[in-house]
Amino acid sequence: MHKLLFSIIILLTYSFGFSQEYIAVVQSPYVVLLNAETGAVEDPQFINLTPQSPSTPKGIRQVGNEIWVTDQVKDAIFRYDMDGNYISTINGNMDNIKGLDVINNNEVWVTNAGTANGASGDAVVRFDTSGNYLGYYLTGGKSSFDILDNKNGEVYISYISGGSPIERWDYSGNFLGNIVEPNVVSFAEQMWIMEDGNLLVATFSGTSGIYIFDISTGTQLNFWPQSGARGAIETGDGNILWTSGSGIFLLNPSTGTSTTVKSGSAQFFALIGAEEGCTTPTLSVEGPAEICEGSTATLTANTDGEEVKWYDSEFGTTPLFTGTEFTTPALTSTTSYWAQAFNYGSGGGSTIEGGARVAPTSNSSSSVVTGTKPWGLSFDTYEDFTITSVDVYLASNSPGTLVMQLLDDNWQLLDQTTISCPAGNASNPVQFEVPLNFSVDAGKTYRLVADQSPVMVREFSSEHPGFPYPIGSAGSVTGGTINNSNTNNTVYYFFYNWTVQTGSGEVCESDRVEFTVNVNPAPDAPTGEADQYFHAGDTLDDLVVNATGDLNWYEDAGGTVSLPSNTPLVDETTYYVSQTVGGCESALFAITVHLIMGTNDVNQQLFSVYPNPVETELFITGKQLIKSVEIFDATGRKLNKLDNISNGMIDFGNYKSGVYLIRIHSDSGVQTLKVIKK
Repeated sequence: MHKLLFSIIILLTYSFGFSQEYIAVVQSPYVVLLNAETGAVEDPQFINLTPQSPSTPKGIRQVGNEIWVTDQVKDAIFRYDMDGNYISTINGNMDNIKGLDVINNNEVWVTNAGTANGASGDAVVRFDTSGNYLGYYLTGGKSSFDILDNKNGEVYISYISGGSPIERWDYSGNFLGNIVEPNVVSFAEQMWIMEDGNLLVATFSGTSGIYIFDISTGTQLNFWPQSGARGAIETGDGNILWTSGSGIFLLNPSTGTSTTVKSGSAQFFALIGAEEGCTTPTLSVEGPAEICEGSTATLTANTDGEEVKWYDSEFGTTPLFTGTEFTTPALTSTTSYWAQAFNYGSGGGSTIEGGARVAPTSNSSSSVVTGTKPWGLSFDTYEDFTITSVDVYLASNSPGTLVMQLLDDNWQLLDQTTISCPAGNASNPVQFEVPLNFSVDAGKTYRLVADQSPVMVREFSSEHPGFPYPIGSAGSVTGGTINNSNTNNTVYYFFYNWTVQTGSGEVCESDRVEFTVNVNPAPDAPTGEADQYFHAGDTLDDLVVNATGDLNWYEDAGGTVSLPSNTPLVDETTYYVSQTVGGCESALFAITVHLIMGTNDVNQQLFSVYPNPVETELFITGKQLIKSVEIFDATGRKLNKLDNISNGMIDFGNYKSGVYLIRIHSDSGVQTLKVIKK
């Protein structure tokens, strides 16, 4: 869980570390900072708007690590960092703007009522959180004033025309219905969702004042008349801050009385400096549209998220892999995979670094042994936290795959992720941070284990001081574990320098994106005669092969050494051929070639034969050891090969009458002789 950190802001004599909430209110030419619990002024000049020459600054919101302020008359949005420093101004496509809010954690919607500057008239104008214009949604001819995301799939919009209804929209800009029907209030300005879930509304004219409505029914629950009310927000102690052209006021709902907090015309409120929730990440997936049977596909996730997990089904719970680039196993049929991106917001806790054992002091190492897997550590929890990452020390000289698992007290699988690790070094292990984001609850025992791993450093009992090792104040690593038991619990296995985020935290996740890898079947291997005969000078092109695609010739059965098709044939050599159809290559077909002998190849040097002509038994004589003998017919085709010649005798009894050639192999060379069979 990644905590969003805000700079410490020095404001006059106050020091605000934005790990707590403050209420900001626009009171030109400043943004005033108020205590979120009591509404008291903390800094009357938190942001000085003067350098931006404001006209009518109106709405305010925290957008990520920035504060945005709308100017109704200048048709602009001023951007400031969390220290109140000016960043830039958003211009264009806006006219007569008022309220704004962050919608669905990834867009900013602004109410718009004019057509100058290319604006769309009565509409909601959309920007991304970097200030890029995304378009608009029309509001049906009604002049909108404020906008509010209920953080549960709906957006509320208040109006100052058309009877001043308060509408419900979805995140796609579709009208869902009314919370407050037309003609119930007049000139509804700022809205705020209260702690109890009811809707707080400030109305400027008509029966002006502060209203509370039941969001589910639209029923008016309370009303306090106040002249010219503009902004409204609830304080932590249950009172209500509201603004008008006269100042900032604090309303006590029990007594209905208001007291002045600060005089001077003021506008809208916002909570700022809160631990930010996360933003819904964007996600798209790229990869090959099709591959050949038996091949792998590399799929790439394009996202602004912190983490991507890959699944083999739309609703799978155990990811196959974690990371932006996923390589599938070799596929034999068309297969779909699903990617999902995640962002992590903080939950009011703290980040603990250096948990458990910080680093090893030895290079003793091993990979997980299949027969006793998984290997890892047992730990107890004292509060809720998320294991953001751990460090491992890699000793393999080649990259590897690490499969991490979170198990419960009974060694049942709770979560899993697969990480590709770089190469390491046995004598100087490479430190590698393993992202996890495994969440655990307080008061339980868990196991952090590796089900598969490259070679990593682990320490025997003599190599580390001894358990337990604290995880800050959040938990404690109590011992080693292998084989789904407490076996080897004195060994410290693999996982060092734990970084954890305490607090419940928020997880923002994208929709799962499916990517289908179409697998084209491999073509059949070529066919032909497994033994083929050739004349001296013939090449691979002269061999007879039955195929429909392009031929690929190889020297070896593994298909690793390619041969050009004009390669001269070598007697008694086996060649391998495949065919490629539609970009896919078949399996290999083996062809062994034999040289066709001619009568001009006959020579007499090392050996002689008798009797010749022969009827049944042919004897070979000579001073050399015979290694093998090949027998060819008169056309040069090989009929037989004999590797074991007993007493130099060859049985010719089964051969037909005619002329034959015998080729005798010895350590001194090859001799060919002509033999006549009676």
